[in-house]
Amino acid sequence: MKSIYKVMEDISIISQITYKTIDSLEKQLDVYYPAKKLGKEPWEELSDQTKPTLIYFHGGGWVSGDRISRSLAFLPYLEKGWCVVNVDYRLLQETNLIGCVNDCIDAINWVNENSSTYKFDTDQIYLSGESAGGHLALLAGMINEFELDGHHLSKRKGAIKGIINWYGITETKSAIAFWNDEGYTDLILKKWEGDRNRYLEFTSPINHISQQKTPPIISFHGNKDINVEYEQATLLHEKLEASGVKNKLVTIEGKKHGDFSANDLEFIFNEIWGFLK
Repeated sequence: MKSIYKVMEDISIISQITYKTIDSLEKQLDVYYPAKKLGKEPWEELSDQTKPTLIYFHGGGWVSGDRISRSLAFLPYLEKGWCVVNVDYRLLQETNLIGCVNDCIDAINWVNENSSTYKFDTDQIYLSGESAGGHLALLAGMINEFELDGHHLSKRKGAIKGIINWYGITETKSAIAFWNDEGYTDLILKKWEGDRNRYLEFTSPINHISQQKTPPIISFHGNKDINVEYEQATLLHEKLEASGVKNKLVTIEGKKHGDFSANDLEFIFNEIWGFLK
């Protein structure tokens, strides 16, 4: 229990920061950062040292969810004294998957551009997210500037130290086939005017693996998941292994789509800290 109070003592939050405006939409993020509270003006004092920084993308099938609803997902990082940047991105009602990824890359760029203000350690930038957010974390960390059928992705600034993938989609086409939902498929595809096969291939993380450029990836997936098939995780793991990319797949036995117990989560975060050493 003491660690909870320590987080309250040590962590400050600046919320509703607009990191980009597109099509009259303001996309925002929140910054959680270690600061000493002074009890008088200027009220707080940032450390002179830069801190490892986690950038988190929420799940929700690319059609729902928001950053606020995932605010408990990264408490262990705050307890470790990390900075956390919690990000909203456009959903499929507003853009296509390329637009979602582009927002995530722009958020990464915002972190690099504002590193001195918040003491982000740009040599220790990690990406994470669950489900659709895991998919976007993978793509944003694996792709660096690309154009597809006239759609241009931003050039990502800075390196990514690692990706923590919580049951994310890794092969889009097979995921859509598994869901077998015509209305949902239409929503995924309707805002794409180019070649749909190229679109689905491009938005599949397994197609962007590079031994030289792909950061270390650790994945967590319940082997009874009926929302994102467990095979999505094993496929990514196999292809990363074949390419010689540092990675680890941690299977949560008997669990479905994120129904992890306190014991599961303790185990998971011990795996994270060990992998990131």
